[in-house]
Amino acid sequence: MGSFNPRKFTDPDRLRSLDPRRLRSFLAPWSDYLSGRGFTFPDASEEIDYQLLAHILLTPDQSTPRDMIDALYYVHETASASDMEGLIAAVRRRGIAIGDDPEATPEDLAIDVWLADPNLLQEQHAEAVARKQKNFEYFAPREAGQRAFPALDDDLRQQVEAELDMWFADHRRGRGCRIFVFRDARLVWILVRHGLPMRREAGHQDDGRAVTQFYRPQQHDVLIYDERYGEIGVHAGTKGERKLYLRTFGKFLFGNEDHFPPSEKFTLDPVIEDGAAALEVGDIDGIAAVRLVECRRYWGGPFKEVEIRRAENVLAALAARGGPGLIGGRLVSATFKVKFDSSDKERAVTIRPPGIARYERNEDSELVERWLRNRGFILAAQGADDDEAATAVLEGA
Repeated sequence: MGSFNPRKFTDPDRLRSLDPRRLRSFLAPWSDYLSGRGFTFPDASEEIDYQLLAHILLTPDQSTPRDMIDALYYVHETASASDMEGLIAAVRRRGIAIGDDPEATPEDLAIDVWLADPNLLQEQHAEAVARKQKNFEYFAPREAGQRAFPALDDDLRQQVEAELDMWFADHRRGRGCRIFVFRDARLVWILVRHGLPMRREAGHQDDGRAVTQFYRPQQHDVLIYDERYGEIGVHAGTKGERKLYLRTFGKFLFGNEDHFPPSEKFTLDPVIEDGAAALEVGDIDGIAAVRLVECRRYWGGPFKEVEIRRAENVLAALAARGGPGLIGGRLVSATFKVKFDSSDKERAVTIRPPGIARYERNEDSELVERWLRNRGFILAAQGADDDEAATAVLEGA
């Protein structure tokens, strides 16, 4: 977690919506702490003082159990309707016995799973975090080509975590990182949960006293491995962490620390040299049209001048004025509006060489990259055919 605050479960009405029996079982391990702050669960026939319980959860102090905060956090983070579907499927895969209650709410189910197997709830949370991330910097393998993701058994996982922990400890991020791996049809998602440097913050007590809270925030870094191209995508907080992941996963999974060398992927030369022809999509099934709506040119000089040009169709606007096109300066960014056959609404794609592509939706990347490759916006990796990707960043718009 990124904060000492237990996040939710601080609204009396929300607490009231939980099944009282489940709430009792969930908070039972911390009954001594709660009673020390004036709260005890009444007899089953009496109503719970939700107002007092919410106040205690909303105002943690130095005695607040860390494991209670963790439990509150993970239950809250996995208590949506979509999370409910994933939890039910995961419980069935694992053969975990929980009550079959058709009236259970998503929050009720999350509590049931936490009581049965806290690790499963943490894994489901990790997968949800990983799949929501859209910012990745991709690196091609030294030897281009398709390559399956190696099996990551418990022994190998522990070796990778130990290697990462040495770097994290040396860089004041603590130890105890954990790796979670999830697969779908073509991608392998890897989430690395680790600590950040310690943080000291001022806290306010109800009696007016100021206290100091000292804790280590938690960070979730995400990697994606694409077995079609052997690429790995990295979303990390710092360049040092990104290099760490490339080196460590290359070493333990592919036998070479330099398995993922950096290289460039994108160029904007086609839109400069070919103009409107670079936007042709007749050979791309699934894309109806593409238009250039914004570009940025860097002119440099003593004032580091940057020119930003926007229009419904930049190339058409330049042609209508008889301008010289996009010649001059250095084209550093271009934003396109893409009309997909499957949608009435256009979606934006921004290309920023050498390696950034910003998509509104990650699922657009496959069709868009096919167009980019066919028009020459994607540089072929050395020794690879046109389908081999080099490096890119997917950034959520």
